[in-house]
Amino acid sequence: MREALARLVAEGLVSREPYREFRVVGLSVEEIEEILHMRVLLEGWAMELAAFRISQAELDRMRELLPQMEANSNSESVLTLQNQNRAFHWIAIKAGKKKYLTKMLTRLWDFMLPYAFAEKDTDSFAQQVKRDRIDHLKLVEALEAGDGKLARKILADHVAEGMRALERRANPSIQSKE
Repeated sequence: MREALARLVAEGLVSREPYREFRVVGLSVEEIEEILHMRVLLEGWAMELAAFRISQAELDRMRELLPQMEANSNSESVLTLQNQNRAFHWIAIKAGKKKYLTKMLTRLWDFMLPYAFAEKDTDSFAQQVKRDRIDHLKLVEALEAGDGKLARKILADHVAEGMRALERRANPSIQSKE
C-alpha cells in the first residue's frame, strides 16, 4: 500500500501532507485544458497510426463495447462506464504499437480519471453518453476505412466536446449561453 501511494505521489496524482493524510490532487480548469490538448495531439497521432494497423478483431471488440457503454449510461454505473470507455480507446491506442506513446497517454488519462463522466445531472449525463456513442461509432468507422486523418479529427472533436462539458459543470452559466 505504501509503495502504491508513493507512486501516486511521484506521478502527481496524490499529494501528501507530512504525518497527516494523502489527498487526490485537484486540477484547475487551465490544467485540465492543457491535459486535454496534449491528449488531442498524442491520441490523435495514435488514431492515425491505428487506422493503418488495427485488426478486424480489434475493430469488432470496439464495436462490441458500444452497446455495453450505452447500457451503463445511468449515473450509478459511472465506474463501469469509465472502464469500458477507456478499454474502447485503448484498443485503438494499442493498435498503433507505440510503446512510449501508450505510456504518455496512460499518464494523461490517469490525470483525468476523476473528471471523466463526473456529470451530476442525470439527463445531462445520459446526453453525454449518447454523444460519446455517436463519436465512438464514427471513430470505429474511420478506423475501419483506414482514414487516419478523419479518425484524428473525430477524436479531436470528441475531446473538445468533453472539455465543453467540463466547463459547463464548472460554470453552469455557460450552458445558458449555448
